[in-house]
Amino acid sequence: MPIEVRLRCTCGKVRGVARAVSPNSGVRAVCMCIDCQTYAHAIGRSSDVLDKNGGTEVFQLALGQVEIQEGTEQLRCLRLGPKGAMRWYTECCKTPAGNCASSARIAVVGIPHLFMDHGPDAGARDRDLGPVLGRVQGQYGPGQLPPGTHPKFPLSMVLRAMRIVARAHLLGLVKPSPFFDERGQPAVTPRVLSKEERARFREMCGSAGLTRDQAR
Repeated sequence: MPIEVRLRCTCGKVRGVARAVSPNSGVRAVCMCIDCQTYAHAIGRSSDVLDKNGGTEVFQLALGQVEIQEGTEQLRCLRLGPKGAMRWYTECCKTPAGNCASSARIAVVGIPHLFMDHGPDAGARDRDLGPVLGRVQGQYGPGQLPPGTHPKFPLSMVLRAMRIVARAHLLGLVKPSPFFDERGQPAVTPRVLSKEERARFREMCGSAGLTRDQAR
């Protein structure tokens, strides 16, 4: 049965809801890519966001399923480079709020676990979102990785994300979105890290993949 999951930043100034959530409506995954690690350091929340292998847990769903009801003026957007993903966070307490493509037509957003409020029940996240379906980009994960970690991004996960996009367009779940305006432009002007800034935050990552392209 689809449910509503409350969204809340750490300090509570930004609140919202993710609608029609169920294990079949989205993709729960843990991403260990160097960009997700870099982003967590850039907003100063690495100790809260990243697990011991540098992984960020997200739940991917359609853009139109997400509504911010309070504190929209606190939303900010960061890109690690001119062509990087749109990474949304709150100015008030630097809580990561969503990762999405630069175009609203790719109508999927990954909501980090830190922004999802499942209440005091320790098992609520598993019940609401289902199990973690994959740990991806393990090539960048430090330490002993859990069994089944994929070194890159498996085709099965790509296909699941594509189904979310197709479903979003079919059911009209592309907009409204708190992250894009009616013209499909970012709701706020993204801040783009300089190469020097990006390199500095990459050096904070615990990944063995730091030699990868610094120019994105």
